Amino acid sequence: MLLVGLGVLLLYTRWAKGGRAWLTLVLAGYWASATPFGSTLLARPVAAFDRVETRADAHGATAVVLLGGGILTHQADGLAIDDLLSSAPRVLEAVRVYRLLDRPLVFVSGGNTSGVTPPHSEARAFRRALLELGVPDDRIIVEETSQTTRDEVVLLKPLLVSRHVERFILVTSPIHMRRALAAFRAGGLAPIPSAAALRTGVARSIWSPIPDRDSLLLSDAVVYEALATAWYRSRGWLEAASHGS
Repeated sequence: MLLVGLGVLLLYTRWAKGGRAWLTLVLAGYWASATPFGSTLLARPVAAFDRVETRADAHGATAVVLLGGGILTHQADGLAIDDLLSSAPRVLEAVRVYRLLDRPLVFVSGGNTSGVTPPHSEARAFRRALLELGVPDDRIIVEETSQTTRDEVVLLKPLLVSRHVERFILVTSPIHMRRALAAFRAGGLAPIPSAAALRTGVARSIWSPIPDRDSLLLSDAVVYEALATAWYRSRGWLEAASHGS
């Protein structure tokens, strides 16, 4: 809205020609970022695709930590249902790693980030999905208070320590993985990355000029991640990781 508003204001000044050019660029930019090709191009430089493919890759990890990535809770007439949105690939990846390893604990993390009443936490939505996909309830540990990646580091650490988990597989999106790894390492933990798929929706040609929700969510995540990483660096929450590399 700010970008469009700036262009509209320019239309009523002596720089009206520049305003038209600006609005054209904004429109083209939003269109491109909402298409499969544009969003993939935007994501590639910042994504981390490290993945645990074999038990040897897990280096003896005894747990999987699944980080929240947002859900959408639909409510009407006292009923509610959760849409996993871009968190769905993370759940699928966590189940894949669970099946690869020897019945590891699966920590699911994420609070009521939608701010709905009554609360619907991401972690509870993930737990239901994990159960449907065959992960036993006694292997799932829920952390449903966190609102941010920093919260997840602080709240998951004592849960991991209390269960004597030293090495664990960290599951999140490719876009979020670099910041998440740095934050957990800065917190004194030793995560092993296994990134979820960049896309899991119905296959569409990457050259398709038609915008779709998954592509727009992906581009939004890239912009958000750039801002979040800058904020975390300014707070020193990624410091230990950068010093250790």
